[in-house]
Amino acid sequence: MKRTSQRLSTIWAALLLLLPFHLFPFQQLPTDPDVLIGKLDNGFTYYLRSNPKPENRIEFRLAVKAGSIVEDDDQLGLAHFTEHMLFNGTKNFEKNELVDFLQKMGLEFGGDLNAYTSFDETVYMLPIPSDKPENVKNAMLVLSDWAHQATFDNEEIDKERGVVMEEWRLRLGAYERMRQQIWPITLAGSRYAERLPIGEPEILENFEYDAAKRFYRDWYRPDLMALIAVGDFDVAEMEQMIKEYFSDIKMPEKPRERIYYTMPDFEGTRVAIASDDEATSNSITINFIQPGEKETGNTFADLRESLVYSFFSQMMNQRLRELVQSENPPFQYSYSGYGSALGKGKNDYTISIQVKEDKFAEGLLAAIRENERVRRFGFTQGELDRTLASFANSLDRFEKEADKRESWSLVQGYLNHFLNGGPLLSAKQTREMAEQIIPTITLKEINGLLDSWWHNDNRTIEVQAKTENAAAIPSAEEMTALLDAIVEDDSIEPYEEEAIASALMDAPPKPGKIVAEQTNETTGITHITLSNGAEVFIKPTDFKNDEVRMTAFSFGGTSLYPDNVYWSASNAAAIVNEMGIGDFSAIDLGKFLTGKTASVQPYISSYEEGLSGFSSVKDLETFFQLVHLRFTNVRMDESAFNSWLSRTKNLYVNFSASPDLQYSVLRQRFMYDNHPRVEFPSAESFDKIELDKAVQIYKERFANGGDFKFVFVGNVDMPSFRKYLETYVASLPAKGSKEMYKDLGLRIISGKHEKNIYVGVDDKSQVNITFSGDFDYNLENNGLLNAAASILSNKMIETLREEMGGVYGAGASFSSSQYPNSTFSFSISFPCKPENVDKLVQAAIQELENIKQGNFTQEDLDKVINARKQNFEEQIKQNSYWQSMIATYLKTGEDMENILTGNERADTITKEAIVAALNKFVKEDNMIKTVKLPQNQKAELQQEIKKN
Repeated sequence: MKRTSQRLSTIWAALLLLLPFHLFPFQQLPTDPDVLIGKLDNGFTYYLRSNPKPENRIEFRLAVKAGSIVEDDDQLGLAHFTEHMLFNGTKNFEKNELVDFLQKMGLEFGGDLNAYTSFDETVYMLPIPSDKPENVKNAMLVLSDWAHQATFDNEEIDKERGVVMEEWRLRLGAYERMRQQIWPITLAGSRYAERLPIGEPEILENFEYDAAKRFYRDWYRPDLMALIAVGDFDVAEMEQMIKEYFSDIKMPEKPRERIYYTMPDFEGTRVAIASDDEATSNSITINFIQPGEKETGNTFADLRESLVYSFFSQMMNQRLRELVQSENPPFQYSYSGYGSALGKGKNDYTISIQVKEDKFAEGLLAAIRENERVRRFGFTQGELDRTLASFANSLDRFEKEADKRESWSLVQGYLNHFLNGGPLLSAKQTREMAEQIIPTITLKEINGLLDSWWHNDNRTIEVQAKTENAAAIPSAEEMTALLDAIVEDDSIEPYEEEAIASALMDAPPKPGKIVAEQTNETTGITHITLSNGAEVFIKPTDFKNDEVRMTAFSFGGTSLYPDNVYWSASNAAAIVNEMGIGDFSAIDLGKFLTGKTASVQPYISSYEEGLSGFSSVKDLETFFQLVHLRFTNVRMDESAFNSWLSRTKNLYVNFSASPDLQYSVLRQRFMYDNHPRVEFPSAESFDKIELDKAVQIYKERFANGGDFKFVFVGNVDMPSFRKYLETYVASLPAKGSKEMYKDLGLRIISGKHEKNIYVGVDDKSQVNITFSGDFDYNLENNGLLNAAASILSNKMIETLREEMGGVYGAGASFSSSQYPNSTFSFSISFPCKPENVDKLVQAAIQELENIKQGNFTQEDLDKVINARKQNFEEQIKQNSYWQSMIATYLKTGEDMENILTGNERADTITKEAIVAALNKFVKEDNMIKTVKLPQNQKAELQQEIKKN
């Protein structure tokens, strides 16, 4: 054990906090005192942190510092394959018993229970309920088995080949094809160019059994592994269990060297250009590769450097966002920033540009001109002041919420520390460090960064494009020349910014009054009626220290407008939001809100209009002013509208090249019988939008504040909140009337239908089977059919994935709506190989029929109920859940006391009730099956028809 020296180091580092930062810039930073970091004699590392949020939960991560980068030539893809095999048999859990065992605990495969493999690491995720001591012991047994006792049964290996190939198939598409053209050029000489984690099909389908077993023997060893545990447990007891379960893991007699690979240096600029018919954007990415470290440093100087780089990126990207929001934006989007490069030991400064239409040269020039403007003239003091204010606000909220952080958010920091090094500070330590570091950071220092990053060697340019625009791509020589010549451009002038207003409102509005108030003692929800008729529902909580969330809604939406103005109506909220608010453009509003946490966004959907937002406690007045202004002060800005229209039209036109989107659009048209309100936006759709009409519709939708219901959840102080409500909500204009939506006739077609949709060139399919119809909407029926969908999902994973090896994932889902009519849909979906569609559909339908006939066990149901209850116990202590549920119950008319009865309702679900509900609603005579198939199969089918 190596803990004493760590503690002494932490104490010494803490004492150094009392001394000026500049005296010890290379002193190691202290470590968060709430986490215990230890190492067993065999080299196995562990991180332990007791955390009560949420209660009775533990987040485990088993991390291995080995991924695809260390694979031998006959193992390409086997780091990832090994990850799969750990769920398919260990010493204590044969074959698929492991997943079954963990599901009984209430875990959901693919959700809670998951893993990932990347180039340099493999990580296993195991969140468990800790209310029963045996759960923790069983989890330790699973984790220990993963670490050194996987069985790699040959029969299970062969079964899993199909599953992994289906995961490989999911990655097929335009960007994979372009990557295959680009990486051999830009990553030439790097091992990363030839070690993609998903691997090579030829190897995955044909590797010798021992190749996978060899990877496990070589790299799953204690000196490369760590267990991270964060949650509701006693640290001393957990440490003792780790000693018990992991101390016996042996190191190999001759351990292989773990080499950390990097990008080799090269001269000049590497340029790679690729295009594809199915690409959904045009982009240029420039990387200036810099020297780096194999592991992130952990000194005062390292932390200071990271803050300097972060401040640079924030200011640089604010400049680029302003260009995006200009009337004729030169690009769709652009980002610049400094960070880690692919591979250890290198960093890079990246300029990324999403090009508009075929304007490659224009987009590239605009982005590098803005970078050159910064390099030549620097940022302004005002820009830095706003950035520091934003950082101070984030730091303040981080410290305020320190005791409310949930275990899943903490565990990621400890995982990253094990894998990559770097600081591991508590919120208090972070503030103390920042208070010393921030005063030493100068504008001159930040302004000098680009001089050190911008160079002519170790530079790459990657271009990905739609085939139809490829002819407009500048040559490699032309792009390189643009980069080199920009420093000589005499037309570049310093950045200038105009002064902005100092307040959102000149004076508060004339307040209204609270006319009624009642609190439900069971739910803790206070119902307030205001003098203008608006209703307010407030749920004070202590789930977060510095968060208030809001939803507001009123029925109506776009349903009240004819089809000929639908596109203006459906985009009205987005347009108004883009134009800013009151005296503030969107850009100026962002600057004004810097250092504040307050956001209010409007929306108009088919059957309602509303607002959503959140705020810190200190910024509540700003937040309520934004709420008021969203109703009362619409800003007209034709330049902002033109900018939005240009970018949004280009975005949707680009998306339309996606085969997956094409399938979805054609499927929706078919299911809704070409109803105009389900049409996907096209260039022609956006041409129908009229600014004046959109603004008129927005004003109409938000003209009657008295018709709105407001929901507030969070750290609410009722006395001050009442004043805000009277001042900013009760004062909203009201008409004294209530509005209702209109039924648009949006219905899924009835009857039994099948349709094959031929799109895309890749050898992959997508299956969707939907049952729908009228529904008896209530909480009981919703619960029964949701449970049925969960059971079916588990059964399809068992059959379609584990037994047949035909899919990577498969699932069933249920949804229902009470308005404008009570309807439901029960859906089955999975991707697969085209030639396997029929047998997999048959297997899925058979699993559904089995459940309808009652051919499932109580154990199958218990898994679902346990998972539901665990999810409920976490959700019921989250502000966002209450926000969503209160609004939903208000819309459906359900008794809000039922929000609290999730577990009781789950316990009432029986096998018999599920069977009855399925047979009542989910009927084959109201089923739609659509299948996405490759385009070439349509041509082959047409040839067959001609022959016959």
